[in-house]
Amino acid sequence: MLVAAKLAGLLLTPPGVILLLALIGFLLRLRWPRLGIAAIGCALGALLVLSVPLTGYLLLTKLESDIPPLAEQTPDALRRRADAIVVLGGGRVVSAGEYGGDTVSSYTLERLRYAARLQRASGLPVLLSGGAPFGEKIPEAEMMRRTLEQDFGVRAKWMEDRSRSTYENAIYTKAVLAGTNVRRVLVVTHAWHAPRAAWAFARAGLDATIAPTLYTHTNDKIGVLDYFPTAHGLSLSSRAISEWLGLRWYQLRGVPRTELPPAEPAAR
Repeated sequence: MLVAAKLAGLLLTPPGVILLLALIGFLLRLRWPRLGIAAIGCALGALLVLSVPLTGYLLLTKLESDIPPLAEQTPDALRRRADAIVVLGGGRVVSAGEYGGDTVSSYTLERLRYAARLQRASGLPVLLSGGAPFGEKIPEAEMMRRTLEQDFGVRAKWMEDRSRSTYENAIYTKAVLAGTNVRRVLVVTHAWHAPRAAWAFARAGLDATIAPTLYTHTNDKIGVLDYFPTAHGLSLSSRAISEWLGLRWYQLRGVPRTELPPAEPAAR
């Protein structure tokens, strides 16, 4: 089921959806030439528009606009907001030779960096959330633990290593914290992922404040090159569209709170 969902996501986001539209156009040309040429033209037009970095910036900023960064990050302000910090995994790099195996992705690393900053400022305990969605030997939470300790000098108090999605991050985190005194959490994730994280944690019944990191900030200076198609621009658009689809799928599906069995606490 998870693999099927991932494949569907690849086909519905650039460049997959563009290639699919172009393929449909070529097939249509065999019977309906004008319709086929129109479909191919739409595919090329979509490739052009979605490859412009400004398009990606605007799509990402729309996602990020509802949840602002933490206004106050003083020790007292952070401790008034939460009893613990939860860091959501953002993927892995498989078989990284320089690290001797799998390690955290750039997204996960960026979240860990911000979480370490918040932990040093507040002294709040940290929970790391991330499983092995495709049966990997090492859960993402374990790789996050190593990175947080070795590279940032911060020790995590809990690990949630069963989750395969944002929603599972939320419900398994709630299960891990069930036997503790933690009632409110700061959830660290990327700004573009913040709306889906907020939905999932609210649905799971957790009192969560999202602590987003790395906003796109399109109000800053836009350079001339941001109006020309690039591979980076297509990557930005793909990320934004993927996140919009994920959020809408959650909202339309209305994931029930009882979908998954309760998890056992996993403290270090």
